[in-house]
Amino acid sequence: MKKSKYSFKQLCADLHLWLGIATSIVLVIVCFTGTIYTYEAEIKAFYDRHVSSVKSTDGQKESVDQLVEKLSKDHTVFSIKIPAEEEKAYVINMATPEEIKEAKDSKERRRRIGGQYYVDQYSSEILGSPNPTAQKSMMTLMMIHRHIGLGWDIGRPIVGWSTIIFIIISLTGFVLWLPKKWKQLKGGLTFKKNAGWKRINYDLHNVLGFYSLILILLMAITGPFWSFDWYRTGLNKMLTGQEKFSRGEKPKVDKASLKGPSTVTYEEILAKANNKLDYKGDVSLSLPSKKSPFVTLRKTNKASFFSLQFTDQLYFNPKNGEIVKAELFQDKTLGQQLMSLVKAIHLGYVFSGFSKLLYFLSCLIATTLPVTGLIIWINKLKKKNQRKNKQSKAVLA
Repeated sequence: MKKSKYSFKQLCADLHLWLGIATSIVLVIVCFTGTIYTYEAEIKAFYDRHVSSVKSTDGQKESVDQLVEKLSKDHTVFSIKIPAEEEKAYVINMATPEEIKEAKDSKERRRRIGGQYYVDQYSSEILGSPNPTAQKSMMTLMMIHRHIGLGWDIGRPIVGWSTIIFIIISLTGFVLWLPKKWKQLKGGLTFKKNAGWKRINYDLHNVLGFYSLILILLMAITGPFWSFDWYRTGLNKMLTGQEKFSRGEKPKVDKASLKGPSTVTYEEILAKANNKLDYKGDVSLSLPSKKSPFVTLRKTNKASFFSLQFTDQLYFNPKNGEIVKAELFQDKTLGQQLMSLVKAIHLGYVFSGFSKLLYFLSCLIATTLPVTGLIIWINKLKKKNQRKNKQSKAVLA
C-alpha cells in the first residue's frame, strides 16, 4: 500500500495559498489603512501645528484653576490635557450652553458634547480647534480599517475573521520559508543579485515576509480584540485569569463624602499626582460630573527605546484632594499590563518612534504580501500550463 505523499508542508502550502486568495482584498485594505494610521498622531499634529503651540513661554503660566474659572464664563469645561512639552498648548474639552442644550435635545444616542480647543496656558487665549479635515480623514481611515466601509454589523466580523486567518497565513508562510538545509538559509534572508523580475517578486514576498513576521503576528493577534467580544474575553481570561475584561472600575465611595465646598485646588491635585507619579508625561485631568463625581487624572509617560509607554490613573476626592483610588501600571500583573497595552502593541507606539517606524514598514510589507503572493501563484500556473502543453505536444509527436 502506497503512503500518501501529502505532507504537512504541502498542507501548509495549500492553506497559505487558498486562505491568502480568499482574504487578499480585505487584507490589502486593512493593512494599507493600518500603514497610514500608524502615524495618525503625527498627521493630526502636522495639520494642527499652527494652533497647537503657545506663542511664548517667557511669561507666567495660568494655573488650571484660573483657566477653568475664565473659560467657565462661556463654557462648561469637561477635561484638560496638559502636554509634557512646555511649548505645547493645553487641550481643553468644553462646550457652550447652546451646544449642551442641542446635544440633550438630539435623538442621537452617543452624540459628543462640545469639542476640543487649544488654549494658551500663559494668556488663556483660545488658539483654535483641531483641524476638522484631518480629524475626519483619520476617523474615516480608522472606520475603513475596522470594517472596510461595510458597517459594524457586516464589515467588522469580515475584518475580524480575515485577521484571524492572517495569523494562519503568517504561520504557514514561516513553515514554507524554513529551508530544508542550513546552507539554503542565506537564500531566505537575502535578495538574489542580478535576478529577473519573477525572482525579485519572489524575494519581496519570501524575504520581506520573514523579516516582518513577528510584528505582523503582533498586529494580527491583537487586531480581533476590537472585532469580537468573545476574542477580547478569551484573551483577557488567558492573560489575567479573569472572566470579564474591564477597562478599570470607578471607585465605590459614599457620594455624600464627595459633596460640599472644596478645600483643595486643581493645582494642588496636580502637584500631589506628579509627586506620586514622578516621571515626565502627558497629563489628562477630567473634572467632576454627574457620571463621575471624582477628579480623574491620567498620566502617560513618554516612551523611549528602552521603556514602555504606559498610563497610570488616579481618582481624587474633589472635596479634600485625597486619592480615592490608584490604578498604577507597576501594580498590575504581567497579564493585566499586556491587556492595558493591547492598543499600543497593535499600533506600534508601545516604545519610542523607532518602534512606530518598524510597524509602519512591517504593515507596508504586509500590504504587498497578498499582491506578490498572487503574482507567484499566477507565474506557477503559467509554468504548469506550459509544461502540460509541452507534454501534450510530445505525446502527439
